Amino acid sequence: MSARDLPDDIQRAIELVDALKAQFLAPPPRIDTAEWAQTYRHIAKGPERGPWRNERTPYLVEPMQCASAHMPYERVVLWFATQMGKSEVLYNSVMQRIHTDPQDMMMVQPTLQDAQDHSAQRFLPTIVQTPAMLGKVAVRKSRDESTSWRSRSIQGGFTVFFAGANSAASLASKPLGFAVADEVDKWPADVDNEGPPLGLLEERMSNFSSRKLIIASTCSIKGASTIESEYLASDQRKYHVPCPHCGEAQVLLWGAKTDWGIKWLKDAGGKARPETAVYICRHCGAAIEEHCKKDMLAQGIWVPEAPGASLGKRAGFWINKIYSPLGWKGWPALVEEWEAAQVERIKGNSSPLKKFLNSSLAETWEETGSGADSRALAARAEAYELGVVPRGGLMLTMGVDTQPDRLEARVWAFGRGEESWLVARHIIYGDPNLDENTEASPWTRLSEIRRTPIMHSSGAQMLIEATCVDSGGHNTAAVYNYCRSHAHANVLAIKGASTYGKPIIGKPSMIDTTWRGKTAARSLKLWSVGTDTAKHLLYGRMRVTQVGPGYVHVPESLKTTDEFEQMTAARLMPVVVQGKASMRWVTPHGKREEGGDAMVYALAAACYLGIQTYREPGWSRRELKYSPREPDLFAPAQEKQAGSAPSPGDTGASSYKNSSNNSKMSGGRISLSGLRRGTST
Repeated sequence: MSARDLPDDIQRAIELVDALKAQFLAPPPRIDTAEWAQTYRHIAKGPERGPWRNERTPYLVEPMQCASAHMPYERVVLWFATQMGKSEVLYNSVMQRIHTDPQDMMMVQPTLQDAQDHSAQRFLPTIVQTPAMLGKVAVRKSRDESTSWRSRSIQGGFTVFFAGANSAASLASKPLGFAVADEVDKWPADVDNEGPPLGLLEERMSNFSSRKLIIASTCSIKGASTIESEYLASDQRKYHVPCPHCGEAQVLLWGAKTDWGIKWLKDAGGKARPETAVYICRHCGAAIEEHCKKDMLAQGIWVPEAPGASLGKRAGFWINKIYSPLGWKGWPALVEEWEAAQVERIKGNSSPLKKFLNSSLAETWEETGSGADSRALAARAEAYELGVVPRGGLMLTMGVDTQPDRLEARVWAFGRGEESWLVARHIIYGDPNLDENTEASPWTRLSEIRRTPIMHSSGAQMLIEATCVDSGGHNTAAVYNYCRSHAHANVLAIKGASTYGKPIIGKPSMIDTTWRGKTAARSLKLWSVGTDTAKHLLYGRMRVTQVGPGYVHVPESLKTTDEFEQMTAARLMPVVVQGKASMRWVTPHGKREEGGDAMVYALAAACYLGIQTYREPGWSRRELKYSPREPDLFAPAQEKQAGSAPSPGDTGASSYKNSSNNSKMSGGRISLSGLRRGTST
């Protein structure tokens, strides 16, 4: 290099340094998340494809502004109904920081599996679909995806981490200045005995003076909802929109018990006409049609109900699905969902109504029923004979509760609308730890009961199609042995789910392993049963007073026993689970609940058979098999209804104590061909 060339090289070096300083040392441009989304965000998939338009969802603008780095809020809370755009607020906030203000950040989902799904199926595709993010995030080859989902490298040497609230290790990353917490109502109250996961996340952010945490979720149970408590600690903003008739601003609410809100007409038969849904203004009483909603949303404003809360550090936003933009879920669809939930509520099933309140109206569900009344259940007992299936019963299942000295079995019949009848009550004494076919083993008698056909009131015979046996307590190995031997006959080993809100019958886990530690080819399946979910349903049904779908029939011959007390023993009570307030079904000390537990297990067996998916064709096929071909043989003469008084001396229950000269079952097997899943042994 010659001396005369040196000044030019120095000049070029200076220019390069200036360019690098401008790129990496200059403060990020002052642009809020809403402006960034309007300028750069592009949606390549879904019903809203194309450039992001803030005017499409104007209620998202202020939450995105508050989530911006230069705004003073340390915490932004989004209590939203489902499918209202809260996830887009999170992704726009993350992408805006990657683009204009890169730093280490974290996205937390309820579980590690959720985190993996979001990283691979939501985050990465969203980045790829937005041209402005090209080159800002490292995109690895697909063969590296199995390990790369936990973190994504971004420009400036920073990282976006993905964590699950059920894993303390995934939350224990380096300090963070920005994080998003998604679906916090599904988070555990305690993670790996290290405390609440939200608290662990806050610890990672405590050293940053400009920290920001965005919390988003739908809600759950009143008093136990994390998003509810976070919102109540914020300034509590709600979106007020003007009436197109009188101009008065208001929050849009369902209004089930008011003169205003969503209203619709019914036809002459009392059936709802969802297409007539309108919103009645609370100020002038005028009917607002849904097509007015576009202008109403455009003129809406967020109004805080607790301004200045938490020293002005927390901004909270609440919105329901009544505000959905045109083309999304409309008012007629909400009416249809509401009406369907009311039908199920009448049957004693409150789950659809709870889902509607939580997911569509963004309202917490308040548990009101404390249980069921055994005296009310006894007062409505009917005169039908135990051991005979009443006319409406078209499916038989059995639930078996294990005790140290006996088995308690109940046979239940189910019909249309999951109307149910208690058909048989068996108390089988003997040590459950004794193998079947050995002296005094209660399992021998259980097999006889399970295989013996039960007379239908039409004169036909029915078999028990599925049996659920509780594997909890001290008899686990014995239950496994019995269920393993009879698995071909739909005899299921079950265990109550440890987590609240699980399905009545969940996915099974494999029990048996080979000497190599791998699952055996014909391993016993252990089925998870959502006992809390089942009790919610059954206790609601026991309060149903109108015969029909969901109604629970019981025989009056059991009034002399404690069966009705056992069926209603549990109480819904507030408890603290892993440091979090919740509602659980609790059996008071000293109360027996064998009948109630067996009822839950029989329902789980019916769900295993698919009763929850049964439609009229399925019931019609069963009815053809068992329908009366002549008047009900077992109905009282004065009324041919299901049920008759037991014969003199018949207690309506069987109490069996095994001995060496047990009687053997006579034949009488019947075919269940054409019915779902049921088999005979």
